[in-house]
This record gives sequence, C-alpha cells and structure tokens, in this order.
Amino acid sequence: MSLFRRWGACLAIALSCIALPIAARASTTGEVRGTVTAHGKPVADAHVMLMGEGRRYMRLTGTDGSFTIFRVPFGHYRLMAMRVGLAMQSREIDLHSGEVLRLRIALHKLATIIVTKVVANQSASGTPVASTTIDRAQIKTLPTNNSLNSIVQTVPGIVAFSYNEPVAHGFHGLTYEIDGVPLPQGTSSNFSELIDPKNVSSVEVLTGAMPAEYGGSRIGAVVNIVTKRLLDLPPGLHTRISGGIGNQGMGMASLDETARFGKTDVFFSSNNQRTDRGIDTPTFTPIHDQSSLADQFFRMVEHPDERTSLAFTFSNQLAQFQIPINTNPNNPNDPIVSVPGTDDVQREYDRFVNAAFSRYTKKGNGYLQIVPWFRSSRVVYAGDLSNDVLGTQPNPNGPGTISNVGLNQDRFVSYVGLRLANLVTSRHHAIKYGLDIQRAIFQGSQTFAQLGLPNASTSQGQAGSETGLYVEDSWQPSKPLSFNYGVRWDTSHGYVSGSQISPRVGVNYAVDGKNILHAYYGRFYAAPQLEDTRAACVVLQGCTTTPTYNLKPEFDSYYEAGFRHIFNPRLTGSIDFWFRDVANVLDTTQLLNTPLFAVFNNTVGQAHGIDIHLAGHDLHNVNSWFLSSTISQSLAGGISGSTFLFPPNQPTYPLQLEDHSQTVSANGAFTHRFGRKLRNFATLQTVYGTGFPVQFQNGNGLLPTHLTFDFGIGQELPTGNGKHLTATLEIDNLLNHQYIIKMANGFNTTQIANGRTVLFKLSETL
Repeated sequence: MSLFRRWGACLAIALSCIALPIAARASTTGEVRGTVTAHGKPVADAHVMLMGEGRRYMRLTGTDGSFTIFRVPFGHYRLMAMRVGLAMQSREIDLHSGEVLRLRIALHKLATIIVTKVVANQSASGTPVASTTIDRAQIKTLPTNNSLNSIVQTVPGIVAFSYNEPVAHGFHGLTYEIDGVPLPQGTSSNFSELIDPKNVSSVEVLTGAMPAEYGGSRIGAVVNIVTKRLLDLPPGLHTRISGGIGNQGMGMASLDETARFGKTDVFFSSNNQRTDRGIDTPTFTPIHDQSSLADQFFRMVEHPDERTSLAFTFSNQLAQFQIPINTNPNNPNDPIVSVPGTDDVQREYDRFVNAAFSRYTKKGNGYLQIVPWFRSSRVVYAGDLSNDVLGTQPNPNGPGTISNVGLNQDRFVSYVGLRLANLVTSRHHAIKYGLDIQRAIFQGSQTFAQLGLPNASTSQGQAGSETGLYVEDSWQPSKPLSFNYGVRWDTSHGYVSGSQISPRVGVNYAVDGKNILHAYYGRFYAAPQLEDTRAACVVLQGCTTTPTYNLKPEFDSYYEAGFRHIFNPRLTGSIDFWFRDVANVLDTTQLLNTPLFAVFNNTVGQAHGIDIHLAGHDLHNVNSWFLSSTISQSLAGGISGSTFLFPPNQPTYPLQLEDHSQTVSANGAFTHRFGRKLRNFATLQTVYGTGFPVQFQNGNGLLPTHLTFDFGIGQELPTGNGKHLTATLEIDNLLNHQYIIKMANGFNTTQIANGRTVLFKLSETL
C-alpha cells in the first residue's frame, strides 16, 4: 500500500470517529550516542541494543566505534553492547525528554559502562532533581492508574486538591504536552481529565527548571505524556479487549487495536466507563453523583526512512457528571442545601487532532519539527433552575439563609496552533530554537435564576492569540559541569493583553560519580485562558453597557537548588529547595453556590518548599519502590483581577495561607513481582497529607490529617502473538478512611473523600 493511501485510509478512520461520543509532540524523545572501545581503541561492527518502554533499537558501530540512536522516548532502558570475541556489557540507563546522552562503552571491562558526557539537552533533562519519569511498567502496577491526575500526583511537588486537581509548587496550573504537542487547559469548569490514562504509555513531570521552550500558560509543572507505542509486536493486526466491574456501580469496557504494516504503526482504542460516585461530594454517602466517560483515541506513525517521522493523532472524549447535593439542612459540614430531586448535570466535550513531522539531519546531530494542531472544548452546565432556587445557603450579610441561585451555562473554545522547532547539537552544545503560535475563539452564554425574579441571561465572545519565541542552549564546557540557559518572549492578546521576556538559566555540577548539584532561576509568563475570563455581569447580574473583563496575566520568578545522590546502581535519592514569587496570581474561587471554579487574580503570592524523592529496586527487579514527599507553604493576598467576584467591601488581607496549601504531602508505593517471567505483581501504595486550611486567606485552622492505602494485584499481558487472558484487582482506600478534603467557606464547596472502591478487570488478547 502506498504512503498516500495508508495516510488517506487512516484519516478516514479517524474522521469517522468524530460522530461518536468520544492527541501529539515538543521534546518527548532524546538521543543516545556513544563509542565502543576495546583496550582503548575503537571497535567497528559492534552490536548495540537498547531495550525498554516497549521499544527495541539495534545499531552497528562505525569504523570509529561510534553509534547514534535517536527518536528514543523518555524512560528507563537497558543498553547492551557486544562483539565477537569480547564480553558483552550491559547497564540500565534513564533517558529524559530532550536529553542527548553520550556514553563510552569499554568491552574489555566486564559490566562497566562509563558515562563520559551528558551533552546538553533540548529540554529539561539537564535537571537531575526536578524531573521524574513514570514509565509504562510503573503505571501498570499502580492501584490508582485509572486516573491521570493520580499518576501525576506520585511526583514530589504535586499536591492533590479539590476534585483531584494536581497543584504544583504552590499554585494552580500545569502545562500539558501530549507527544510533544501543547494542550491548552482552562481552570474554571472541568472535572474530567485531558486524556484517558488507558491511552498513556509513560509520563514525565518537570516540577522545576523548565527550559525556555515551555511558557505562555500556567506552569506550576510541565507534564509530558507519551501515548501508546507498539510493544515489540510482529507485523499484522492485534486486538485486546478489557472489561471491569466494581462496587459503587463501577463498570468499564475497552477495545484496543494495534497494527503494523511495513513502516507504519497504527493504534486505536475505545473506552467506556461509569460509576455511581463521580466527583467528591458534600456528604459521606453520595447523593446524585453518577458519572460516565466515553473516549476514542487514534494514532498513526509512519517512518518513511531512518531520519523521518510522520505522526497523526486524534482524540475524542465525552464526560458527564451529575452534580452531588446535600439535602440535610442540619449537615454540620455543608451549609449549602438543595431540595431532593435537584438534577444539575455537567457535560464536557473535548477533542484534539494534530500532525507531526520530524526530520533528523544526516549525521543525526539535530532535527526539524513542524506540528500543526487543533483542540476544542465545550463545557455545558445544565442546571435544574426550578429546583435550584428552592435550595438555601447562608446569608453573607447577616443571620439566616437566602435562596440559591440557579445556573445554566454553555462555554465553547477552539484552538488552532503551530509549533516549529529546530535543534542542532555539537560536541559541547545543544542549541534549540522555536516558535509556538496559537489562536483561540471563545463563545459563552449564561442564564441565572433567582427565586421570585425573572431569569437573567448574558453572553460573551472573544478571539485571542498567543505567540512564544525561544532559544535555548545546553553547554558542557567540561565533564562535570553543564549550563542550561535560554530566553523566551511571550505575548498574548484577548480580553486583556500582555507580554514578557523570560530568561532561564540552570547549572549542574557533578561533584563525583555519585553526587550532582543543581541550581536554577527562571521567569514565567501565564496568559489567562479566554474560557476562564468572565464579565462582571455574570456574577453581579447587572450587565453594564460595556462589560468589564479585568483578569490579568500572571508573572512568576522562580528559584531552585538541589542535589541528587546515587547510593548504588539500584537506589537514588534527591532533594530540591524551591521558592516562587508571583504577581497577579491566577487563582480560583467558588462560582455562586455551585462546585464550579471562577478565576481571579491575587495581587501577590509566594510559595516555598522542599521536595524529596527516593526510588529503588533490587538486583532482578523483583521488588521496587518509591517515596515522594513535599514540605511546602503557599501564600497569597490582595485582589487585582476579576474583583467583581467579591463584595465591594472585601478587605485586603496581607499574605495568608492559600486554600490549597498543605504543609506535608507524601506518596509512596512498593511493588513485588512474582511468577513466570515476573509478569505477576502486587503493589501497596499510600498517600498522606496534613490537611488544607479550613478558611481561605481570612481565617485560621487546618482540616485533620489523612492517611490512605491502595492495593493492586494482577498480571501484565505478554507481548507477541497468541491469546492471553489476565486479571487485575484494584482496591483504592483499602481501610475505607473517608475524610473532609475541603469545607464550604465561600471559596470552596464541601468535599468528602471517597471510601473504599474495588475494581476487578479482565483483559484478553485475541
């Protein structure tokens, strides 16, 4: 089949999925280069094999003993080198996104590979402390792997907040990139996640030291996601079906199709799931809390030759959530009361598509990347207006209660963007420069209902754009010392405009073979998303002739220092100290009496903390474990944007605890593998937190600490041909410890953590 016909057929398949209730790439890959020697001389025609992350790469060394393996996704690998008459050498390596890893392999020394240089990196791989990779094997064994947010929250510096939102290094906002393509995300209304984790192969989280290629949006952390890869399958079509059932009305089913035709890899998956317990509820026993998710994912990768890669990705998702209610006026945890039968529902539609072209240079010392992309998102809050207004809430201006406000809203935004990037590497430098441009069109409408008054409606619409230009270099003047520096210019236009030049500089110093010191400074610029911006009349319900939109861009200065220690080849640890100083913090508050968020600006904000990470495994990977912990404090004060969300006499507080500030957060897991080829596993995971503030920026007290345990046991599907049946049992919150995540205080609704959930899953390859 011709290349044109293959692409045409796959495009038709993807477009046919659009009618169903149903992604892409910056630097999610790195390069491995090296020289094979024997007795100090180059070895030609040596076999070099790199295996891991569902991939296998084979190379022969040249006459000078050198080899290059590029387009290697970040993750954990085993590198082996062999030559007739010489002993084979092997070692495990970790490759970060954008890393150019240079190795010298001495075959005459058994089991020894000496890392001589790490030549600069296109991305954040020069950050030995603030970059964490969660590989395919770890994701599969986590009991909480049905949630992308829960996977991300295993990283130090990430705190799980309301509705399982990850909060990074003190403030809201993560930058997501899927297969190297940006995926803009609003703050105010979404309960669903950007992508179904069943479509994820591995995740890399950068909690600090972001290189200049990232910016323009909120950047508490960067989450690089690599989607499904071909797992060493032979040519042909391979099918896998999965199904699961559990308590709380849980049910799920999925279909995965993987195919290889010559140089073309094709992936398709369709997933459906539902539960009677969707989002966090204001009561210990949920009322009106069902949810469902349907998504489809398609990806095609073509390698016309060794230097060229073409990829097309399509994703479609529909998530539906009943809005949980409290019907008890005497509930001590929630003062917002709804009448029985109130039926508010939120529906979230998300779709993205992209095409990525990458072309490596003939010598393998650089590449050109061109990625056009599109994303659309629609959030519909369908309020039960006639019942909504019969509910009550505390009177903010005196004793007693007042009627709730009913809300209907429909908010739609579409993005179209283009990413251009070029990388050139040399012996001591890796210079990357690029351009990111995007244009967004937003439309929204809102209807408000008040008891005894006519409904009030308003609408808004706005186009906007963002442009980012950057250049960055990783320079290694000597073996132990490397610098990562760059500059980025961002400008945004929409309801408001803004711009900033953001320098970034980091330094890494290898004190010896076991200790690496690290320091970093950077400035960040975050434009508010159009869908997060509301007119004053939306809340005050008194529209002026010219609505007021005053949500401002956020400006951050970020400082970081830390070190990594290699205890032995199977145990590493790191500690990272960080501080963030922010102007016009993009923060959230409660919208009316709903669980939705409205975005506003705090005038100033500060956050500081310490991230600690330990990870290890035994000699044969029978047992593996990790521990992530963060000790932090996040403060904010004043109101500088979206001031209409607050009463006119709202006092201006000095720096106070943010509602998502948690002093200690910890996450850890232990996995034991057993059985034939170690395909069986059992994992015990634990999460600990000291509790969030009871009030928000105007009160004292913390909610109680919490400690939960999750457990999973199951089997991994083997690769290759043949029929295989596997089973997995996942028990989240093993001890059924329900605790209060947040208490209703005008900025948040009351949210109670879910109790014990049990999910049994079967998967079969056909």
